[in-house]
Amino acid sequence: MLQYKMTEFEQKIDNYELGFHLLPELEETETKAKSQEIEALISQLGGSVLGAREPKKQRLSYPLKQKRFSFFGVINFKSPAQAIEQLTAQLKLNNSLLRFIILKAKEEQKVLRSPKETQRTRTRTYTPPIREQKPKEEIKPEIIEKQIEEVIENL
Repeated sequence: MLQYKMTEFEQKIDNYELGFHLLPELEETETKAKSQEIEALISQLGGSVLGAREPKKQRLSYPLKQKRFSFFGVINFKSPAQAIEQLTAQLKLNNSLLRFIILKAKEEQKVLRSPKETQRTRTRTYTPPIREQKPKEEIKPEIIEKQIEEVIENL
């Protein structure tokens, strides 16, 4: 049985999604710059950015490092698996990041929507499932009176 190591050119490239929270004290121009720095870091490590969503300020469900708000952004990218460890190490050194997560995306999973598509607002309406209604049974008044009399007698 032959064993060989994957060369630099034979590395498996996977799709990933990076979600991150930036400090709320940053200004919007700074958040764009920080996001671009992360994209540049991905490119330096041999990856390619497929799509990115600009960080937007949002309220957090629970405090992160005593902060109630953060700028949340997402970057979709392709990268060799070995570069993810280096990317994680570099992101941990970034002081403007509150928290981040890197997820391996499925092959058939869609990449982020285009900026034009995110500007449109979609309204979804809930339509409850239609249940089959059983025909109501008709109870004759005589039967109801008889049942009432039986209940009264048992009291």
